Amino acid sequence: MRKVGIFVVLGLAILAIIVVSILLYVNRANTYTLDVYGTLSPFTLESAAGGEYHSDNGKVKLLTFFLINCPDAVCPLTMQDFTKLQEELKAKGWFGTEVELVSITFDPARDTLPAIREYSQRYQADYSGWHFLRGEEEEIAAIAQELKYVYRIREDGSAMHAATMYLLDRENRLRAYHKMSTAMEPMDKEKILSDIAVLVKEK
Repeated sequence: MRKVGIFVVLGLAILAIIVVSILLYVNRANTYTLDVYGTLSPFTLESAAGGEYHSDNGKVKLLTFFLINCPDAVCPLTMQDFTKLQEELKAKGWFGTEVELVSITFDPARDTLPAIREYSQRYQADYSGWHFLRGEEEEIAAIAQELKYVYRIREDGSAMHAATMYLLDRENRLRAYHKMSTAMEPMDKEKILSDIAVLVKEK
């Protein structure tokens, strides 16, 4: 009988440990937040959809830079993964209402609005929530400088650029960095969606 009692006590103790562990895990998941790395100044740029885009619109944004004549596979692969993100955000009911995808060309001299419209439609961009933008070179440089995004366009039109994307909250605060897709490694869509979910819940 004593042995049975000991086993019962041990069993209850193990069960209690499991329950507490689960509760702690759930609590951490519910209170998970993202750091604030700074605030991006509001900007206004030309939109491929027509008219102007104003960033100070109270929506969560995943922002990336691109150029149509990308020297490697980074930009087209990233746009392909944005197409998938677009569909997943639609499935969650966030696309365009809570969350936006923002793609800014850093080669406005060559990437005209008609060219960007044609480019964006290769990736089935829905302009209600995926914004392709351009502006004057000085405007783009100012945004990139605030985000510490590095790029260079050479005289022959070739370019180099960083492979960083930026997740902004409703107040244009920088909350997370993510990597663009490469031939070796696609962007981490699950982590991006997880981080977006955190910001969507912040009201």
